Amino acid sequence: MPIYEFECPSCGLLTTELCKMGENGESLTCLGCGHEGLWKQVSGFASPGVSKGRSAGSCSPGCHGNCAGCH
Repeated sequence: MPIYEFECPSCGLLTTELCKMGENGESLTCLGCGHEGLWKQVSGFASPGVSKGRSAGSCSPGCHGNCAGCH
């Protein structure tokens, strides 16, 4: 299950939740103010093995973060 970020429309608290891919936040409750119904946020993602555009982990030399050619 992916981790998503949600924002409370009432108090603005950001929280992360491990939930199913279809979760939209309507059934979640804010831990700060108790408001029911959070807004799903657009956030970045992490890619294991690649850091700051440099080859790392299982990437081959010269990868530079574009793993399409090295995996």
